[in-house]
Amino acid sequence: MSRQAETGIPDLRRMMFLCDLAELGTVVAVAERRNITSSAVSQQLRVLEDEIGMILFRRDGRTFGLTRGGEVLVEHVRHVLAAVDEAVSAVAATGKTVAGRITVSGFTISIPGLIAPMVQRLSRDVPDLRTRVLQIDTVPAVRALRRGELDLAITCWYHFGGGESLAGLVSEEIMVDPIVLLAPERLHRRVRMFGLAALAEEPWITAPPGGALATAAARAAEAAGFTMKVAHRMEGAQNVAQFAASEVASAMVPLLAVPPGAERLIVDGLDLGGRSICATYREGRQRDPNIRATLHVLRGVVADRSALPARPDELGAAS
Repeated sequence: MSRQAETGIPDLRRMMFLCDLAELGTVVAVAERRNITSSAVSQQLRVLEDEIGMILFRRDGRTFGLTRGGEVLVEHVRHVLAAVDEAVSAVAATGKTVAGRITVSGFTISIPGLIAPMVQRLSRDVPDLRTRVLQIDTVPAVRALRRGELDLAITCWYHFGGGESLAGLVSEEIMVDPIVLLAPERLHRRVRMFGLAALAEEPWITAPPGGALATAAARAAEAAGFTMKVAHRMEGAQNVAQFAASEVASAMVPLLAVPPGAERLIVDGLDLGGRSICATYREGRQRDPNIRATLHVLRGVVADRSALPARPDELGAAS
């Protein structure tokens, strides 16, 4: 009798690890995605091979390659995972009303500007749908989606970056959040005359090095021909924007992060790039009425934000 016959149906979670390995190539990357140790991943994959009764992958240097049997298993597991989501969606669609619970995540800035008004409208327009909100940054939110811990994630992707792999997920852009320059008002005329390079000798505020916001700002400065003289660093675009509102230094931040009252510090007419704000969910949930209702309300929130009358100094920054 084979080991597979003794152990019964292989564990689905272990098979999901194999799918991750096929996509990411290393045990370390799988461990980071699943938020467990590399040794735990290796152990689970070895148990899976025992359950299946054959070798599923081989090491090739620092990466792993699937055997033919591993490739066949991964292909079918992906179909199974999608089918489970589709089954849940199909059952939900049989109801006469949109009801149940949906768990939504958002990165820090999206909570007050997008998710809070979305939840408020859902409670009014879809009262039988209970919404649970978690504050999670984009990359860990994508991993939580894959683990089934979230139904929908509001994510952001800077336009210069490659971003996380989205295999098996749908990511719909709901708005573009442009990067704007916040500068002391006394410097606006100089920037309009000479561009961003006018601030080459001025102090700057930005995020810690290596993060997307700091990278976006550094790239914009490099394109203008200078290296920023960074006087202050702090975590989070909101904190950077709040600090820049004191007019002690300049900053490049997403428009969503600009605090009320600080719009007067935006220097219009500059193209500093931006980022896409997206609604991300698993492919098998595309027909789920809870997902569709939430997306419909979310798009309405975004449309209302876009319809707000712009101040004269915001017209260039928002274009």
